[in-house]
Amino acid sequence: MSDSAWVANATTETFEALVLAPSHRTPVLVDFWAAWCAPCRALGPVLEKLAEEYAGGFLMVKVDTDREQQLASAFKIASLPTVALFKDGKATATFLGAQPEGKIRAFLRQNGVEAGGEVPTWSEVPAERVAQIRDALGQHPTRSPLQLELAVALLDVDGDQEAGTLLEGLPADLYGSPQAVRARARISLRRRVHDRDPGDRIRLGAQALLDGRADEGISHLLDALRDDKSDESPARLALVDGLQLIDDDEVVRGARRRMASVLFS
Repeated sequence: MSDSAWVANATTETFEALVLAPSHRTPVLVDFWAAWCAPCRALGPVLEKLAEEYAGGFLMVKVDTDREQQLASAFKIASLPTVALFKDGKATATFLGAQPEGKIRAFLRQNGVEAGGEVPTWSEVPAERVAQIRDALGQHPTRSPLQLELAVALLDVDGDQEAGTLLEGLPADLYGSPQAVRARARISLRRRVHDRDPGDRIRLGAQALLDGRADEGISHLLDALRDDKSDESPARLALVDGLQLIDDDEVVRGARRRMASVLFS
């Protein structure tokens, strides 16, 4: 899962919000790929690197064609990787295969894609980082990625309320980005820690997940889930949030299997 403000993963359900809608404002480069495709695995990091370097000059969206066969069919994807540039809601240019970085730069240049500016270097001190990003956003108030960066930075200085407001105000293409989803999950889990009594299993589970103790957090929340399996169960909602913070796909899959076992037992 990428934490970049410029890179996202799209599904059939989110393609409109992550690709078509933002392409009316910013070019969107869509990478149609599959996990088994070696050239895809070689190309992906190059595209992500360029997305970071261009800093908003274009957005990069990845589509796993094995999982999103409807999208692959709709865009007549016949070989992998296929990379399509979307502008104004339409694919205006494509290239096939794992092209070298120089050719990709030429492709972007030929299609009018320009860098959005230099990638800033923020302070490692949380309060200073917040001040720097806030100042940058003041100078460029229409740069939504800066709004997202400020929201994430605020979480390191207990600025959850302001961060939540900033996250809710993001445009659709950034609202659904992995970085924004993780930030909202952190806020939700921290609220559960704050609102519950010490020793409460949901509080213990949420805190463990926030601290990076995934197995412990999942176990606490599954215990609580056994007592309330409803759709709005606090334990169930906390588990959904917590899984957003776990980078290990195997751990996430295992947790989902255990969660399903509890829900349907």
